[in-house]
Amino acid sequence: MSERLLSAAALRQDPSARPDYERTPETLGTIGEIQRQLSLTERLAQNAAFRRLLLLVALATIWQVYASLLGNELMLPTFTATLAALWDALAHGALLERTFYSLKVLLVGYAIGVGLAGLLVSLSASTRFGNDLLSTLTAMFNPLPAIALLPLALLWFGLGMP
Repeated sequence: MSERLLSAAALRQDPSARPDYERTPETLGTIGEIQRQLSLTERLAQNAAFRRLLLLVALATIWQVYASLLGNELMLPTFTATLAALWDALAHGALLERTFYSLKVLLVGYAIGVGLAGLLVSLSASTRFGNDLLSTLTAMFNPLPAIALLPLALLWFGLGMP
């Protein structure tokens, strides 16, 4: 058995064990068609943006039909009614004004959070008490999911800005 393994290893190391061969290049006519123009449906089927747009149109159609069959605008407004409300809010500026206010609240909160984090990290890096404080707070809040802290944050800070 070991002789067989040795002879197989010797064959693998010997480059002449595999016979070389040369192929003659074929002419272009014998290969056949190299490039074929895709049809319009094939090009559209390969276009990811078109497929996604088609999916959105299908979902909007399903939404419109289901909401029309349901007949309750309060429970599920139609797609066209939703688009009309969006256009009305954009045209009168109410949506942009409220979007700006929401972004302002988010940026103020982000700035306060970054400032508080910088203060706590500086305190933690410079004093033993700060290190203990930050370690304890991290150990307390780390296992909690962020969504569980939302009711506490609403109670502590309230809704919106004064």
